[in-house]
Amino acid sequence: MNTYLPIVILVLLASRLHAQPAIPATPDAKISAPLGLLRLDDNPKPGRPAALAAGKFAVDDLAANAAPGAAKGKKDDVDVLTVDAGKEWSRPLRGSGHDVTFVSFHLYGSQTTIVEVGGARLGLTAGPIAGSLQLMFDDSTTGKLQWKSLNVHIGTGRYGGKNFATPPTLTVRLDPANGVWDLFSSSRLLADHLPLIAARRDNRQFTLKAGNEGAWLVGLVLADENPLYEDANANGIDDVFERQTRGALLPANAPIELQRLLAQEWKASLWKKAPPALFVKRPQPDRATMAK
Repeated sequence: MNTYLPIVILVLLASRLHAQPAIPATPDAKISAPLGLLRLDDNPKPGRPAALAAGKFAVDDLAANAAPGAAKGKKDDVDVLTVDAGKEWSRPLRGSGHDVTFVSFHLYGSQTTIVEVGGARLGLTAGPIAGSLQLMFDDSTTGKLQWKSLNVHIGTGRYGGKNFATPPTLTVRLDPANGVWDLFSSSRLLADHLPLIAARRDNRQFTLKAGNEGAWLVGLVLADENPLYEDANANGIDDVFERQTRGALLPANAPIELQRLLAQEWKASLWKKAPPALFVKRPQPDRATMAK
């Protein structure tokens, strides 16, 4: 069974889900970690997870690499990869086809924008709420598109004259051995044990397919280990929660049903006590032009 908690949150213009503040792009803005990821902070605060070793992750430079319709530039002093409507840009994933791997990214997407990550597929589609797009996942296992709602509705705003929805930092955990993937929104587990598309599992790429008004990518981090929480068994669940709940970590080869049950318990606990916010320096929406 695919499990996710229903969330319906609409924030107009500079939309923010799950307590991810936008930091104004000013010269004195201090962001300590790429995409605000908790384990990429070189000097973690007391009580926060230990930093990942430098060799365990890579921060992409967002170079266009001659991809048609893609270009790297600056928006509000933030590096941004822009992709024209209908064009694609991709990067290879880390690790082998059997390894658990994590991909974090910050997206500004227009309607019909799609992100594929090694057999996981997300999309921004029209939704029932005016002035918003909804975040969907492909629930097919064969590759034939079958959108299913994550019950997340994101307010749109104008950015560089484009109509974009701006989700918080999204992190995908790929588990090819079990044929599943998880999705984090900011530092909150949003959905777990979703099915990988079997026909796309061997496509070890992050691919951005820009929608009808294009897309921007503000950051991309590829990691061998969980960039949000200490996660020695690579099941996507905070080790602190596992020890508090069970007294010990699940074995790395624990049955998938047991992993799923623990993930559901952890998700429920995050609604009782909010997870840490991720702070991200990112472009601001267009300013309204005042009538003369």
